[in-house]
Amino acid sequence: MNECGYCCVKIGEEPALLANGKMWHIHHLMCDICNCRINDGERCVPQNGIILCQQCHIKTTRPVCKGCGDFITSNLCEALNSTWHPTCFQCSVCQKPLEQNFYQLPNKMCVHSDCYWQLQLRIVVCKDIIPQ
Repeated sequence: MNECGYCCVKIGEEPALLANGKMWHIHHLMCDICNCRINDGERCVPQNGIILCQQCHIKTTRPVCKGCGDFITSNLCEALNSTWHPTCFQCSVCQKPLEQNFYQLPNKMCVHSDCYWQLQLRIVVCKDIIPQ
């Protein structure tokens, strides 16, 4: 039971780590994907029998933001059949984050309802100004 999960050598009185139900020499606990060493105090994530470092866990389980291309590690926004950071899903006019009620223009740009109506007003005013 006190054998290292990597080298199968018995762990005596030396420091060891416990992960995935096994003991490990402190230099033998490694990510099964990128082979980086997982140090004491770092988070490792056992997943389907393999051990992942925090970064590999994020890369294999988290969605990518449609706006910036980074992995989403906290709150997300789902809209237009994509996932977004809430700050990346923003109005094309005022650049403030969009909420549930927004308009999608024919050119696929998304806007707040207030910005939409301001755009509509500008279109009407411009049509009235242009001589026929």
